Amino acid sequence: MIAVTPATTSSVTGGPRAALYASIVGPLFLTCLLLFVSGLTLQERPAAKKRYEKGGKTWDMYKTYLDRTSILWPIPPVIYAKLPRWIKRTILGEWPIYRFDPVKHGVGSDEERLQNE
Repeated sequence: MIAVTPATTSSVTGGPRAALYASIVGPLFLTCLLLFVSGLTLQERPAAKKRYEKGGKTWDMYKTYLDRTSILWPIPPVIYAKLPRWIKRTILGEWPIYRFDPVKHGVGSDEERLQNE
């Protein structure tokens, strides 16, 4: 976004000016990759599933950690835990695609997991 100012206020013309405007695409593309393709979607859900499959206190402690910790923004756990869900989803970008749900993602309920152990 820093490149927008020189593109709009300087006397640069032609290809260099187009390159300055095109430099905006890079950060937007990387943001989309991290949010929807590679970063959070490949990291958060599989990590939670692995801990859930281990069962016991491992999952309980990790679930508590997830409920108190923001995925994207560094917010103190005491504050984050008290925020309403709508703020977490709309303002902080904590969308359901990043969260692991045992029933929704085909692992089964807690009772089924305990029976299999």
